[in-house]
Amino acid sequence: MPGHGTDALPLQTLRDPHADALVHARRRAPASSGGFSALRYAAAAWWVVAFAGHLVFGAYILGTYGVGTLHANTATWNQLMPFGHVADAPVGNAVVAIHVLLAAIVALCGPLQLIPALRRHAPWFHRWNGRIYATTAIIVGIAGLAMIGNGRILGGPWVAASTAINGGLLLACAALAWRRARARDSIAHRRWALRTFVLAAGVWFFRIGMAAWIAINGGIVGFDPRTMQGPALTALSIGEWVVPLLVLEAYLRAERARAAGGRYIVAALLLAMAVVTGYGAYRSSMGTWLPLLHMV
Repeated sequence: MPGHGTDALPLQTLRDPHADALVHARRRAPASSGGFSALRYAAAAWWVVAFAGHLVFGAYILGTYGVGTLHANTATWNQLMPFGHVADAPVGNAVVAIHVLLAAIVALCGPLQLIPALRRHAPWFHRWNGRIYATTAIIVGIAGLAMIGNGRILGGPWVAASTAINGGLLLACAALAWRRARARDSIAHRRWALRTFVLAAGVWFFRIGMAAWIAINGGIVGFDPRTMQGPALTALSIGEWVVPLLVLEAYLRAERARAAGGRYIVAALLLAMAVVTGYGAYRSSMGTWLPLLHMV
């Protein structure tokens, strides 16, 4: 994720890091270079699903919280999120507004950073979109940590702790992605930027995971919807960042593996994740995001 000062970097140092990573991986794996296409297409399939889900989520944020804020309708906030607006707490309310509204930018800008064609043919867009995305994600992460400290989220101590870890890791990975960009290390920058992306998508993963869980069980099971506490939500709050990070690490290792078998296995895993992610995004879109947009 590019940071301040990268305008001065030569364009050749900011060429497509994905292509650089594949070339580097092939050089490290001369004995068996098969499986790269399968890995790439499987990752692209997951991206298409995630991009569509992020678009709907971003539209939902703007069409509900954004419209409510524009019309100074705080009642809308409290209908959508407990403790969204608290009387006589202007600072806390401002933090919530920053966290929620800027999340739309994170949802809309993040997937664009993963498009190879944009990195190759419009490096200026990749740099500036990366700056906007990284800066906004950091602000959203800090605001989220402040909300946890102010007790503005439900879910109990375990959910709060897991969400705080997610936020802390997000800030660390974003900083490391920026440092690697400044050091002109495109391969390491790409790895830290991808980690930043999956961590910034933590809330999105949580929501689609909860929607899928409710749909599979035919109703609310494993947590209290009033307090948003229970083992199911505790597991989801941990899984929202642990599972994506593990899958990403498997993908990055498969790129550098000497044997093709690992790449085919990870490709199959990514295709399975595309199906699971698509199901959760569909259930969340049809059950929550789109219906609430129609009510605005």
